[in-house]
Amino acid sequence: LGALDNYRLVGQYLFMRGRAFFNTVLLVFFSVIASLIVNPLAAYALSRFKMKGTEKVILFLLATMAFPSAVTAIPGFLLIRDLGLLNTLAALVLPTIASGMSIFILKGFFDALPRELYEAAAIDGAGEWTVFSKITLPMTTPILAVNALNHFIAAYNSWEWAFLVCQKESQWTIAVWMYQMSQEMAGQPWCVMAGFVLVSIPTAVVFLLCQKIILRGIVLPSMK
Repeated sequence: LGALDNYRLVGQYLFMRGRAFFNTVLLVFFSVIASLIVNPLAAYALSRFKMKGTEKVILFLLATMAFPSAVTAIPGFLLIRDLGLLNTLAALVLPTIASGMSIFILKGFFDALPRELYEAAAIDGAGEWTVFSKITLPMTTPILAVNALNHFIAAYNSWEWAFLVCQKESQWTIAVWMYQMSQEMAGQPWCVMAGFVLVSIPTAVVFLLCQKIILRGIVLPSMK
């Protein structure tokens, strides 16, 4: 087979298998949107309000970063099973919404924002939601972009969890089909490599589109 034939074969295997492409788009979309809602709200609450037990919450968030995903796979599977969510989109999206690392990083950035902005907003009569949506979020766009990219990569490349909670092939994502293809075509490494090239294109495109925002997210905190 020629190079183009390999890519055509791999494309048919990955993108023409039932709802693989559609499932992947839904998973990535809802994972990113949900993470951009839940994580900033949690970080803002921890940063803005001096609640009792905040240090314990931060310690818990740091503890979640210390364990690999394999450690929580079985308890997570049992929870999803007990909730009756196996073989559903919710089983793929719900575990990706909140991230201890994202909340911890966002809280640190929120803490560095000038307190005078909040005081001026309070004097002008701005409500808490206005302060959050109109003042805090616009100033943290680079960090939000970095977190969105991280959640996109995690959701797009997550084949272990998708394979665990979705036994029906109709619910498999492109990452799961890529794993299946790498097993079935182990004797044809050129096809497997072509598959990896194809599935890496969306990540490269998203990274290039967000490049300037991401670089601002790297440079800006280092200048503070």
